[in-house]
Amino acid sequence: MEKLESSRIGRVGLSLDRNFVDEVRLSVVFHDFGKALYQSRISPRKSSVSFAGHEIFSTYFLFKFRKSIIKGADFNEYIKLKPALFAVAFHHHPMDIGRRLERVQQIKLNTSSLEDLQAELSFLRDDALSKEERDLLDSVVSELKGKIENGSIRIDDVKRIFREEICKGFYEKYTSGKEEDVILKKLSYITLVSLVSVDYISASERRGEGTKFGDVIDEFYKLYLDI
Repeated sequence: MEKLESSRIGRVGLSLDRNFVDEVRLSVVFHDFGKALYQSRISPRKSSVSFAGHEIFSTYFLFKFRKSIIKGADFNEYIKLKPALFAVAFHHHPMDIGRRLERVQQIKLNTSSLEDLQAELSFLRDDALSKEERDLLDSVVSELKGKIENGSIRIDDVKRIFREEICKGFYEKYTSGKEEDVILKKLSYITLVSLVSVDYISASERRGEGTKFGDVIDEFYKLYLDI
């Protein structure tokens, strides 16, 4: 993130929207948030853990966060956080989003996972989320806890919002030829490839192993994200 503004992608992104760096920053922060809802399924006896479909929940968190952050704001609400939403929603796009939507049906929404998530927010670095953003996100999580407790939200509701309000909305904008939609499409793509790059590099460093895809990502990073 410290180098992003000076990178090739950063310069292009900032020429399209002055908030581009925030789009990438928040896509990085939110892209794995949905994994918190899977913790009740994790057992020490399991050799591997699957988070299939976690991006649906991550996108939902960011979707609700976006609604909170643009409420009453005086900036351009059209673009704000839409590229980040696109990146979070599709950072596992080669993995068959339809099938992953079905996998989330196995998850049970519970408030204890969200309480743990709220506790973890205090450990986020200040350059990851500002105090205002942290407070807004905390209120989003609290609202979701309340909805789970009173039964007003279910997995099917999250899936519906992802399909109809997020994915369908993107499709309508990205097939449009309007100038503002073309700008949004460009911003969304470069936010997505930036997130995929840093996410894969981070994961490969933790695993300590490389792949052919990793070689491509490394080359991409050197060309477009490094300086």
